[in-house]
Amino acid sequence: MLMALALGWFAFATIFAETFTPKTQLFSQDLTLRDPASYGSLADWAAAAAPLRGDLLADVAMARASLVLGPGKAATSPEMTAARESALAYARQSLSLAPHLSSMWLLLATLRNQGPTRNTVAEVLKMSYLTGPADANLISARLAVVSASTAITDADLKNLARGDIRLILTRRPDLKPAITNSYRRGSTDGKAFLDEVVRSLDPAFAASLR
Repeated sequence: MLMALALGWFAFATIFAETFTPKTQLFSQDLTLRDPASYGSLADWAAAAAPLRGDLLADVAMARASLVLGPGKAATSPEMTAARESALAYARQSLSLAPHLSSMWLLLATLRNQGPTRNTVAEVLKMSYLTGPADANLISARLAVVSASTAITDADLKNLARGDIRLILTRRPDLKPAITNSYRRGSTDGKAFLDEVVRSLDPAFAASLR
């Protein structure tokens, strides 16, 4: 009887969590959701119902992050700061259960790059590369974070980012706008890095960046 009750409760909690956990779109530089405001507090209840589901916690983290990431958004108000901290907490919890989720490593790096822990971005970005080295869904956002952050000075990270750029220029020309956007929004060091790598692989395209 106790076993049946436990299994029944587990099944109910899992179904509840699957139903009410927000489903995000693919990772993008904007981290946009179709209608993030409609989820309300149900996302928190869904996460509490299935606390060992790293994939569901990742969806909640993306939903929270969509409130603070994207063009024209900055975590300066108390509400934005709270949303950022909530997204960070869910992302870390998700990774503790599912460390293979490269999108969560990238989300964690993106959120950290907004706050006072920017010096830890490089190591987190490396994990995103190592867990998803050729994931086309992450390339645009990953290049944007690498080129805009102080992490670009890390030699190992440069080698990993070089692989993304080589992949775009040799096999995925449809993703060239990711390089262009990253160059336009990048730091001085980031622009120099992108220019150097692209020039060595595709001089004609490198000239179009300037």
